[in-house]
This record gives sequence, structure tokens and C-alpha cells, in this order.
Amino acid sequence: MRKIICLLALFLLVTPILGDLPTKYSNYEITVKIQDNRMIEEEINISFPVNIDRFNYYIIHRVMDLQIDESKNCKWKYEGAGTLISCTNLNTSRISIKFNYFGLITQYKDYNIFSDRYIISTPTDFFNLKIFLPKGYILKENRNSTQPPYYPVNGVQKTDGRNIYIEWNTNPRLGEVYDVSIFYEKALRSDQFIVLVFTILTILAMFFIFIFFKRKTKILDYGLTEDERKFLKVLSEEDKISQKKISRKINMSKAQTSRIAKSLEKRGLIERKRKGRNYEIILKK
Repeated sequence: MRKIICLLALFLLVTPILGDLPTKYSNYEITVKIQDNRMIEEEINISFPVNIDRFNYYIIHRVMDLQIDESKNCKWKYEGAGTLISCTNLNTSRISIKFNYFGLITQYKDYNIFSDRYIISTPTDFFNLKIFLPKGYILKENRNSTQPPYYPVNGVQKTDGRNIYIEWNTNPRLGEVYDVSIFYEKALRSDQFIVLVFTILTILAMFFIFIFFKRKTKILDYGLTEDERKFLKVLSEEDKISQKKISRKINMSKAQTSRIAKSLEKRGLIERKRKGRNYEIILKK
């Protein structure tokens, strides 16, 4: 009951200020973009069924960087807790308002809460509200509840490819009040990022160690003789080399090198491919 009385008092307070409002909005669209520094960027686009010559609009916050597309005929001032816009000598069927403000984001533990109120103080055919999360943020996950992390729950979660946003579409009644709340958090917190980087580096280190010792195994295992080890060591440095070149590098005769190569080939450690009068030796992986 107390909430109803407070809302009625607020509506009655705003109504005299907005005495010169157009009698109807065809479309009433509000786009809110939450920034990483908790600043709110808001854009309001209103279209009317006929051209208007006067326009008053009351924002329930004290805003900054106010821009109005008909600014040459518009003035604004802080009125009470909010901002009053007054325009005269207009001849337009639409108007756009942009502004910034702080104070609507509350941090709780490791997530943020956006809360604001939107009042339908003029008869409106269609009302659209979009609220964008900052880049790199997602809606808070709550495994203990089936309700979405925003209110009213009839909103729809969407994305433009870079930012997640919630959208509401309605045909509102005059005097209707929308109390909106969104719970959101960073997609990856700093502590999670450190863990992720450490995990990736660990996996990469293990991979390279595995590759290194896998290659070493071929040289050190299988009961190799000292001459066979020399042979494979030269081959491991190039993977593919002529038998004649190996003979020179390990300082052995062609006959000795040939015997070693045949022995290693039988054990499946190397492959010999004839090229002219010589052999090309390939280390098997």
C-alpha cells in the first residue's frame, strides 16, 4: 500500500511539470548502455502521431552532457531530483535526447546490480527498452534459481555480436511504472584469468616436454650400440639426410654405416630410400 501511495505522489508531482506534453507518443524507445566505469549512456527516441510545437520531458535523474536534436529551441534545468527539458516553437514528429549519468550501479560481492525506474506519464502506443551490458560482461549465473537474472522477467536476452543486452517491448498503460533490475558480472574475473593463463602454460609445457622426450626415446631406447647412437643423433638433427653424409659426420666407413642403417631399418627406427647410387635416410616418428 505504501509503495502505491509513493508512486501516485511521484506521478502527481511530475504531471504539473509536464503540462505541455504532447497528448500521445506513437513510439517511445529508450536505449541504455552501461559502461565499464559504471557510467550510464542513455538515448531516448520519441515519435508522435502528428507534428508538435511544444515539448516537455522530465528525467528522474540529474544528468550530464545533455544533447537534444532540437536543441536550438530547447532549454533544460535541474528540477527537484531530476532534469526538466522544455522545448518551444517546434515543428517535428520526432525528438531524440541523449545524456549520461552515474549512480545506478551497485556492486555486491563479485557482481553488479543495475536498477532504474521508467514511468509512462504520457499515453503511449508502443514502448521499447534496451539495456546493454558493458563489453566483456555477462548476466550473472544463478544455479539455485530458474528465474532470469533480470526484472521484469518478460525481457528477452539478446546480443549485437559484441554486447549482451536485455530488451522489453510492450503496449503500456498510462501511469505504468517499470522497475528494472539487472544482475551482471565480468565474463572472466582477474583471478579466473590468472588460473586460465597458468593452465594453458602448463599444458603447453607438458606438450613440449612430451614431444622432446618422445624424440629422445627413439635415440636412447632399443638397446642401441654407441655407433648406432651416433648415427641416430646425426639423423635426429635433420630428420632426413643421405647415408653418405652420415658416414662423413660420424667418421665411419661406408660399409660400417651401411650395416648400421640396415640394422636400424629392421628394427623400424629408420627408413631407407634409394636415390641413385646412394640412400636417403629418414627418421621414423
